[in-house]
Parts: sequence; structure tokens; C-alpha cells
Amino acid sequence: MIFWVRRRFCLLIIAVNLVCLNTFLCSARAEISKGGNEKKKINFDYEPLTNTWDYQDLKENIKDLTPEPKIKLDELLQKYEISTSYILPKFSNETDNIKQISQSNNINGNIPKKSLNFPQKTPAKKNDFLLADEPLPPSQQGIYWSPARPDSHAPIAVMGEHIHSEGEIMVSYRYMLMEMEGSRVGTDDISDEKILEQFPITPTRMTMQMHMFGMMYGITNNLTLMAMLPYVVKDMDHLTRTNRRFNTDSEGIGDIKVTGLYQILNENRQRIHLNTGISFPTGSIEARDTTPAGPDQLLPYPMQLGSGTLDLHPGITYLGQSDDWSWGTQIIGTLRLGENSNSYKFGDEIMLTAWGAKKWSDWASTSLRIKGRNWGNISGKDSRLNPNLIPTADPTRRGGTQIDIGFGLNLFVPEGDLRTGRLAIEFELPIYRALQGPQLETDWQLTAGLQFSF
Repeated sequence: MIFWVRRRFCLLIIAVNLVCLNTFLCSARAEISKGGNEKKKINFDYEPLTNTWDYQDLKENIKDLTPEPKIKLDELLQKYEISTSYILPKFSNETDNIKQISQSNNINGNIPKKSLNFPQKTPAKKNDFLLADEPLPPSQQGIYWSPARPDSHAPIAVMGEHIHSEGEIMVSYRYMLMEMEGSRVGTDDISDEKILEQFPITPTRMTMQMHMFGMMYGITNNLTLMAMLPYVVKDMDHLTRTNRRFNTDSEGIGDIKVTGLYQILNENRQRIHLNTGISFPTGSIEARDTTPAGPDQLLPYPMQLGSGTLDLHPGITYLGQSDDWSWGTQIIGTLRLGENSNSYKFGDEIMLTAWGAKKWSDWASTSLRIKGRNWGNISGKDSRLNPNLIPTADPTRRGGTQIDIGFGLNLFVPEGDLRTGRLAIEFELPIYRALQGPQLETDWQLTAGLQFSF
């Protein structure tokens, strides 16, 4: 019953993603069609002498318009007003140069284009987008969600929680360490001695390390593509009925994941985007090591490096901000598509997380996060594994529910040579565990990472 509820919930997320995406694409097509058939007279106000808008680009974008646009300076409001019957295209952003204004004796009435004195552009510093980690223009501050803050990214263990501007690239590295010791059945601990009454071998401890290499690229201002490449290292200690101890380990590339992030809301300092991910079975399901049964033995399910199946990861993410606080929530599902080559598939999964963060300065913030996960048992089985030998080889003892609380620190570099760089760390502890065991229980997880945008 839990399996079907979880699967239906994940399918609901996919349906919401498709409906929202279709709605926004239809709206975009309608606006394009309307713009092609109807031209309205509009005014644009731009504050002078800021580091935000490139006036040279403005001049180039309007120079061929018909009728000729009229440009005047309102001395009282200190703003340029550009009136034209043409809907202007997107302007480029020059963040490092402050534009100068020509002689004031030519600003009354209509101004010829040559009366505006623009400095020569510096191509090396030219960007065709507003960097996601750059400050907002003064006219937008306090209105839109701001990216140039230490708390504008979620705690480092949360992935796919922000988007990037068109053309922007972010590279990242995360190191994750998880420690598991002792076993649990339901919500109760169970001793190794009790497990050995039923099984000849029991796992006693496991550590998992993951090196996650990531890249994000802004295809448009509303669509970002994310790719993640994990390198996984697993190590497990065992105890036998004869009081013999042994260790097994596995290591290698895990399942590569690609995700599209599509923004559907950005107003009132809030953002919402859809997550549509897919992971590919690049991680091995044939990991082997030496055991008491002999060398080169197939390891149980938890020691494999991938799922062996093509998996969907639908979801949705919400972000919000105030002057000194930020918050967010994300729900992500995992749907396994068919059985792998060894005749089984891991259980579907649903993960819900929510966090709040406090901005202490322009470069530091702290966060508190709660995360809940529910995952199902393995369907099918690998016929080479004996489920009566050790609990980790029993596919009916792999499901569970866990709730964690995380404490995070985010550091952001707002200026200098390392501008837009980020360093973050988060430490998670379980506050609730219910496992279909006996199954090793997670004691803590540490995630640290570096991010840099350019």
C-alpha cells in the first residue's frame, strides 16, 4: 500500500510539472504572436550613473527603430525616458563601468543620438546577462529575490534548489560522509547477538563517502540545466556467529544525473521552479570483494554503486527572502523504470525538505533544515545472493522512513578575485528512524562543498 501511495505521489509531481510547463509555453507563444501583430507605445525609465545598465547597448538596440525613438532626461527625477512604438529587446548588463552623461545643454527636448556621449566598451568585461550571484539593480532591490547573498543558496546538501541566468555557468564540488553503526527493526534498536540468532552473518558498521562533481548552465533566464557526476566509496564491517570479523568495500563512479530546472515564478522576493531529472545506470551493480565464502564474491545490495535502472526524479522547489532571512522547501521523487540486468529494482523514494537561514553579514549565513525520506523495498531479487545468509542480501528488508535535522553554514565572497565563490558545510542528525530491518541505521551525515559561478 505504501509503495502505491508513493508511486502515485511521484506521478502527481510529474503531472504538475507537465501542466505548468505547457501553461507557460502557451502563454509565451501567445505573447510572441501578440507582439508580432500589435505594437504599443511604451515608456522605459532607467536610472543614470548606476553600474547596472549598459547605455551603449541601449543606443545600439534602438538606433534602427522606426519611427525614431525620442530620448530625454528628466532633471527632477534624474531618469532617462525613452518613448518608442517598438517593444525594445533585452539589454545587456555592464557591471564594472559607470556610464557618463554628455553636456547638459542638449538635454531639453528631443536629443539626437550623437549628443549622448558613451564611453568605449570593454569587451573583456561584457556580459549578456545579469550574473545569478551579482547584486540586483537598485530599482529591483527589495522587490525581487536577490541572488547576491550568502543565504541565496540552500544548505549545501540540497541540490537543484536554484537557477542561473542565461549563459551563466556554475561548477561545484561536494564531499559527503555518512556513518552507519548498529541495526534497527522498526523504531527499535536490535543487538548484533539477536541478529545472529537468525542470520549467520550481520553487518555492524558502514561508512559511505561521495565526491560529487557538478555543473549548472543557464540555457535561458528561466531554464537551467544541471549535471551531477558522483564518485562513491563504501566500506562495511561484518561479524559472524563464530565471532569472526571481516570487511568489504566497493568504489567507483555512481549513477550520473541530469536535471532541468524551469522557473515558473519570480516576484515578491519569492521563486518557484520545477525539477525534472533523470539518472542513468552508470554505477556498477556487479561490485565484488573477498568474504568468508571466498574471493571475488558478489556483494549485497547496499554495497553496489548504482541502481542499474533508468530513474526519474520529478520535483518542485520554492524559495523566499526577507532582508535578513531566507527560507525554502523542496520535494523530490525517485521513480525506478523497470528492472535492471540482475532482475531487481530498488524501491521508489520520496524526499521532502524545508529550511530557514539567517543572514548575519554580506558574506556569512547559518541555516536550520529538516528532511524527511521514505523509500521502498527492493522488487525482484538477484538470484546469486542468499537472503538467509545476511540481512543486506534480503530484498524485503531494505525499506524505511527517516527524518533528519541539519545545521549549516554558508560563506559567500561578494567582491575581489574570488567574487561569487561559495564555501558551505552542513551536519545532519536523525531524529526519527523506522526501518524494515534488521537494517543498519544512519547515525550522522556531513556535507561540505565549494561553488563558483562565472
